[in-house]
Amino acid sequence: MNTLSNASKASNTNDKQNVLLEAKNLSKHYSVGQGLFKPKATAKALDGISFVLTAGKTLAVVGESGCGKSTLARQITMIEPPTGGELWMDGANIAHADHATLKRVRPLVQMVFQNPYASLNPRKKVSAMLEEPLIINTKLSQVERSEKAQAMMAKVGLRPEHYNRYPHMFSGGQRQRVAIARALMLDPKIIVADEPVSALDVSIQAQVLNLLMDLQEASGVAYLFISHNLSVVEHIADDVLVMYLGKAVEHGSKEQIFSRPLHPYTKALLASTPRIDPAQRQQKMMLPGELPSPLAPPPGCSFNNRCPHAVDRCRQEVPLLQMFEGRLVACHRVAEIN
Repeated sequence: MNTLSNASKASNTNDKQNVLLEAKNLSKHYSVGQGLFKPKATAKALDGISFVLTAGKTLAVVGESGCGKSTLARQITMIEPPTGGELWMDGANIAHADHATLKRVRPLVQMVFQNPYASLNPRKKVSAMLEEPLIINTKLSQVERSEKAQAMMAKVGLRPEHYNRYPHMFSGGQRQRVAIARALMLDPKIIVADEPVSALDVSIQAQVLNLLMDLQEASGVAYLFISHNLSVVEHIADDVLVMYLGKAVEHGSKEQIFSRPLHPYTKALLASTPRIDPAQRQQKMMLPGELPSPLAPPPGCSFNNRCPHAVDRCRQEVPLLQMFEGRLVACHRVAEIN
């Protein structure tokens, strides 16, 4: 275990110069009203998340609905400030940065949304949508903006005649290509992709995923890829962060997570993934109950009320993320059950 830990530290040292973003104990809490004459409760949507994003790599964030994935995306894209922790990018802690710093850093992070039918303005032509980020953030001339927009269209597989068309004239896959082109117009270092293929036909999903991977190889952009579909994650990710009720429960490379999951929740997620090859199918693992409310999480390990391996310690003490077999796992009994 020490040898693996040392190797991991050495690898982190080698990649340090390529780190584009680092989150340290990031948290986001919301004050929620419970009704007349009742005190407000606190929902811990994010509760101490730490990770790094390196150039040319993809970190996939997976977990059930309500685990905090989209909240994490809003922190990374600076849509809303975190409650606590640090978020370092381009030499600045953007978690508590001033307006000037945020204005400088925001173009470095762009987002591709889940639904290409809703994320594009139906009243604007593709040309206007692609040039708008350049108008706001650069001093390029109209000719230069047009040339850059058309060059980006070619990169994402759109034809020149698409330049002056409206969104309703495209298929879902083509619309998502427009959305990807728009996200890349400012040459960002990081793209947050929130379920970017879930609204597309299965036949189109692979095309869009391969496009994202080709663009990453060409530009070195890093992806924070949020998805429920573990088959998609296995195809595109380099590292995987498994979240449960606002906390990270397992974090490691794609190969480690998919070949030998260690946390009981990760095992349940992977067991629920359909497989065509019978040899790759895992034994089904049924989790009792539903995801607890973030307003009233269970004491100790947040997964203890659904975990088949929970003991008294799990119900009393919060497990910390610790290195085990080359990846980070938050489980008191990880050594006993694996």
